[in-house]
Amino acid sequence: MKILKLRISLDETEIYREVLVDKEITYHDLHMVIQKVFGWEDYHLYEFNVEGDRIGDLENDEFGDITYDSKTTLIFSDKKDFYYEYDFGDSWEHTVKIVEELEADPNMNYPVCIGGKRACPPEDCGGVLGYEELLNDPEEFVEWLGYEYDSESFTVEWANERLHDPNCCRKGYTVEDLAEMAGKSTATIKRWIEKLEDNELKDYLWKYEGKILLDPEGVPILFRLS
Repeated sequence: MKILKLRISLDETEIYREVLVDKEITYHDLHMVIQKVFGWEDYHLYEFNVEGDRIGDLENDEFGDITYDSKTTLIFSDKKDFYYEYDFGDSWEHTVKIVEELEADPNMNYPVCIGGKRACPPEDCGGVLGYEELLNDPEEFVEWLGYEYDSESFTVEWANERLHDPNCCRKGYTVEDLAEMAGKSTATIKRWIEKLEDNELKDYLWKYEGKILLDPEGVPILFRLS
């Protein structure tokens, strides 16, 4: 098996990560790797740009701008530099560099983070300008964040814990989660969802869009009715 060493830098900051990934990784799976090793929480939309080709989630492509579906397209390993944008409001732009191709170590569990520097900015802090304000006066943001932000708090161990945590960056709830919250059976939850009744789930569900349930913050909920 071949693997790729990637260096991913958050533009206009000193934040970067180095990771080893399977050469046959999809863009969506690479998106999740970036989310986990940086410290993002996958709250927002994303898109890759590879020499003008836009690669993203076709389910959220309202204007037909996406060239390739990120969930089924393997990364173009011959393109040494490409770009990744997360959260089109704050516009966090990352540069992804394919440093080299290597033989996989059969004793290593990929993907794996092997290096990096500095903590990820907090979600929704206002992009690069908001991040700079946070660095200049962190005490002003303590009440809003609910904690004191440490811009240097990054370790490879922390990144790898997130990489291999199945609950890290999981959006919303499964049917089983909702059943436990409401103290009901999964069959009841499925019936409520299908009928969209006003019931004990009202504290967890916000609205229904097509086949996607959104939580009170508008985050899609993972579930399967079948």
